[in-house]
Amino acid sequence: MITPSKFHKFSQTYLHLTASNYSPLDCESEEIGHLLEEAQTTMEGLRHQLALDDDEMERLIIAWHDNDCSQATEEKYSALREVYNFIRHHRPVLAAVRRLPPEIISEIFLHTLSWDDWRFYHRVHNTRLGPWSYCRVSRLWRTVALSLSQLWSEFNFNEIDAAACCEPPVPTLKLWLDRSGDLPLRIYGEVGGDATVPRYEAMARLIVSQCHRWEIFIWEEAPYKRAPVATGDVRDTEAVEETAAPCQQELLPEEIWDGADAEHVLARPQLRQFHAGGTVKSNPFRLLQSAPNLTTLSLRLDIPSHFLPATPIVHTRLRLLDVAWCASKLIDHLTLTQLEKFGVTLSSVSKVAAFLRRSGSTLEELYIRDPVPLGGHLSPILNTVPRLKRLSLRWASNVVPGPGYANNHVSILDKLSVVKEGQPVLLPSLQSLSMEIDESFQPQCLLRMLELRSRLSRCGNNNCQLLKNVELKGKSEEVSLARVKSYISARKKHLGSQVQISFL
Repeated sequence: MITPSKFHKFSQTYLHLTASNYSPLDCESEEIGHLLEEAQTTMEGLRHQLALDDDEMERLIIAWHDNDCSQATEEKYSALREVYNFIRHHRPVLAAVRRLPPEIISEIFLHTLSWDDWRFYHRVHNTRLGPWSYCRVSRLWRTVALSLSQLWSEFNFNEIDAAACCEPPVPTLKLWLDRSGDLPLRIYGEVGGDATVPRYEAMARLIVSQCHRWEIFIWEEAPYKRAPVATGDVRDTEAVEETAAPCQQELLPEEIWDGADAEHVLARPQLRQFHAGGTVKSNPFRLLQSAPNLTTLSLRLDIPSHFLPATPIVHTRLRLLDVAWCASKLIDHLTLTQLEKFGVTLSSVSKVAAFLRRSGSTLEELYIRDPVPLGGHLSPILNTVPRLKRLSLRWASNVVPGPGYANNHVSILDKLSVVKEGQPVLLPSLQSLSMEIDESFQPQCLLRMLELRSRLSRCGNNNCQLLKNVELKGKSEEVSLARVKSYISARKKHLGSQVQISFL
């Protein structure tokens, strides 16, 4: 049996393994396994000599970890502690994760890449994390991380200027692009704060030079503060920020994002998902012409009049479109024959209805943001989408109601309750309804509509779908749903058993 005093010598022998995440050699694993068995036997013998039960041993271990032992206790249990420390430090060396083959590690790394849906993009890989963090774990992990081009083909920049304080951003970006090989790129960018335009422009030009490789491109350009011109005076940071003024102008000219002119449009053949917001100056109509395989488009940017095309554009691949109020001009000049999901902040009911009518009746999900989201004025829009399965109604507090909202006394729920020949007139295929409500919401209208759409006797034999899910959410955190919840719960027995009502 190995004496406790000799375990210290073995600890020094394998210090290169206990102080790192390196994988042991087969011979090292075999010897360490044998030593751990010896150490476990030795520790049990010492516990028996010292008459320590499990509870006493646990308290002693806690005291060792907290460095809360008296000198007498240290001396009495020094041999036991030496053996215990050997086991604690060397058992992880034999962990299965250290002995994973490179192929398995590669598969694990690839699972850290983002999901296809940009709305749930979890932004793991930026220029400071991602593959760089893997390289710090062990030699094997570093080798695998540097060899996987996929890890370097998606990244985000959420602190463009802050990154410049630590690493030159352009050389870092070049390194990522080089390591990604020829793979499609997934890029997330968010620019704001005290943007340094020359440095940002160099990075943007480098990214756009690879637009033929874009697969997912998400870019937000927030209004930034342009610091005052230096006068030679020494000022602290707070003073500079107080005198800096917000600048609403775009940081970069449109030719960087879209090409020099209409005859030199940048080709983006692999692009599937695109989002641009803030002060980005990009022409969405050129984008649609240069990205024939685009399936998802989200815009939160202003569209100047000179961007508008002379003739309407038809796109046959786009499945999801989401436009903010500032980008609403887009739908006036666009037809989407395969549109399935549409989100919009309403600027004009008639324009949205006309767009949906031109695009056909393929829409299945509609997300409306409106100053009066439960108003009956929405019925012309809903009349154009008879196949709609999911409807979401949200408040848009930053939009001022127009003249079309006057005398809007009829709720959209009343409109959804109208029946003709045993079938709902509006949205006969509706299966899911989500609404934001305020304190003035009257649940009676909702119950009347649910009684119509959730019972087989009313709807099952008339070629319409049952309403299965209803979600109610407060307009703000201050809105209480307790009154509505208690009212509906007391009368839920009158509804069909299939409907599920959620209060968020």
